[in-house]
Amino acid sequence: MIKILHLYYDLLNLYGENANVRALVKSLEEQEVKVRVDFKSLEDDINILDYDFIYVGSGSYESLTLAKDNIKKLSKDIKKFIDDNKYILSTGNSIELFDNILNYKSKRVDFRIVGEQVYTFDNIDKLIIGFQNRDSVIYDVKETPLFQVKEGTGYEPNILSEGIKHNNFYGTYLLGPILVRNPYFLEYIVKNLLESKNIKYKKIKEGISYTAYEEFIKNFVLNK
Repeated sequence: MIKILHLYYDLLNLYGENANVRALVKSLEEQEVKVRVDFKSLEDDINILDYDFIYVGSGSYESLTLAKDNIKKLSKDIKKFIDDNKYILSTGNSIELFDNILNYKSKRVDFRIVGEQVYTFDNIDKLIIGFQNRDSVIYDVKETPLFQVKEGTGYEPNILSEGIKHNNFYGTYLLGPILVRNPYFLEYIVKNLLESKNIKYKKIKEGISYTAYEEFIKNFVLNK
């Protein structure tokens, strides 16, 4: 069984980002793997180390502040979770929750970064697409970047690196939801997650999400 924690599901739930969890569950179930999803937030007792995968989504600045105050008590276990090569996906401004656990900083800025993004990812030969809508940046990054910018904005304007990858921590400002819009990235995550549990990945028939991805790439990236 794969155990997934949707952390701060009620606070950090803007832009339909909970669809990332649904996409992950669907993909795992297509692999005939049993999945359990737990929804935990501020007032809950949470045993971080009991899970295989943690997802955290984007929220308002006020909600993010509440989560950031709360996550401090989980930071030791989250650090061990990451050190043990377990999986975390953090999207949107929730990447800022982990700046005291990993080696980077974050801050709000007096401008907003909005628009479609196109990135590359070293581990697959497909482009990564998504959207950003933020008034914050990460800086002083001493971690491996997750993506490289082909079109759009990185950590900050004029920076060509975006996101954080540390072991199996994947943090990005991208909205989308990223696992829905990027089926090849989802496939990469699922394959590696299963292999970490000694479960063989089975290639499945490509469905509508692959078609939508390829149409976007053809119409809005390659034909520019």
